[in-house]
Amino acid sequence: MTRLKIALRKWSSVVIVSYLLVPSLLGASERFPLGILGAHGEVEPGSSLITIVSIQKGSPADQAALQLNDRISGIAGTPFNPHTKKVDDGGSGPQKSLGEFLDLTASKTSSDDRKFQLDIFRGEEEKNLALQITCQLPMRPRVLESEGKKQLQTQAANQLGKTISPKGYWDSPVGLTGDRVLTAWATVALIASGRQQDLAVAEIAHRWLTGPQQQSWIPDNPLEKGPDNLGNWAITSTVIALVEYCGGNPDKDLQTVLERNCNALKSRMDPTGLFGHDVVPGYNKKGFNVINTLSHLAWAMGQKAKIPIDNKIWDLSIEQIRRSIDPNGGVRYWTLKNTGTGDASLRTSSMALALGLWKSDEKMLDRLSSYLDQYNSRTREAHAVGSLGMILAPAALWRHDKEAYQRFVSEWRWYLALMQDHKGEIHYIGGKGNNGGDSYLGKNRIACIIALMILSPPDEKLILFKK
Repeated sequence: MTRLKIALRKWSSVVIVSYLLVPSLLGASERFPLGILGAHGEVEPGSSLITIVSIQKGSPADQAALQLNDRISGIAGTPFNPHTKKVDDGGSGPQKSLGEFLDLTASKTSSDDRKFQLDIFRGEEEKNLALQITCQLPMRPRVLESEGKKQLQTQAANQLGKTISPKGYWDSPVGLTGDRVLTAWATVALIASGRQQDLAVAEIAHRWLTGPQQQSWIPDNPLEKGPDNLGNWAITSTVIALVEYCGGNPDKDLQTVLERNCNALKSRMDPTGLFGHDVVPGYNKKGFNVINTLSHLAWAMGQKAKIPIDNKIWDLSIEQIRRSIDPNGGVRYWTLKNTGTGDASLRTSSMALALGLWKSDEKMLDRLSSYLDQYNSRTREAHAVGSLGMILAPAALWRHDKEAYQRFVSEWRWYLALMQDHKGEIHYIGGKGNNGGDSYLGKNRIACIIALMILSPPDEKLILFKK
């Protein structure tokens, strides 16, 4: 087995990070889709150029003779602003400019209006070339219009549903914990879609999530790691998915499964309120408070399904979060000061959702929600699993402030536009930090989940969305 494969099997190991760090760790973008152009590009900090790294055969980019290593500098004589490594700049620069332009262009009803000029540099040429692009495709409504939203939701659900394995789950590259995390969030996203065919797939997946003998792979002694070093990421997401599946009304068997998962989380927290990836408090006993916030969300969802919350455990854990809240309202990586909130959206949104569901500590909920709104451009920089920030922040914002949710969706319009290629297929867009966690799960499937969870809150098909 190669060193990479060994690393990939270790979801909870620090070793994995050294193998899966991407160029974006330096503030560059990971290669990203270019929407209806049907290509992928990348951009470096300080540069206003998108370098072409792949082109789909037969795509508008291919038909216009765009070439590998061409560098797109602007549109119709208007240059892009430079890309930056600042998380608060979000996609501002080439990504946002191109995404919003293509979103508008695809919505034009006349084929003549879907012709435009890309300004490029090619080879050693120092002078811009003008490349004429024709997007010969049916009119695609803008992603923030109701029809555009519906079209993207449908495509995301169709694409996600088709990728479930014959065994009834979504398989990740990293073993059982990754399989469970991916399957749980895929299940939640399909329930958010609400179509009958999607609910049928979710039903299959929920049966797999309950595990052999309906024990969710959790040993009778939850302090044992179990198969494949079963992680708390899997346990928390399983609770959320199963509660959403039953709509908060589990039958006796499912309630037993939920209790087993919720109790396992209680058992895996140490006497001071610290968690780790699995059974040991993480990072030399500093803890791992993203598991605290996700556990709170799991417990809050569990109580919706009549699984009582242990108030002593809740209070002990939440004290770790109180000590981790930055003056700006974001939940820092640890209780240690000065660890920053540049990647706080997952920790902050999961805790905000937990407080909203449990209807406790309105003051803290307001602080967390205000952070998510004020710093919405940094949402995809969420721990090492940027997808989960993009999945949960829209739900937290929708519950707390509908206008804040609309501001979020408007901020990420470019993102939703670029993830759809000329065929409507959905591709992953990473952040400026460590996207390693998304690599563990399977990026294009995660992209479908993100699209559904960004656009679905107004439909209120999920407990997560309903206040």
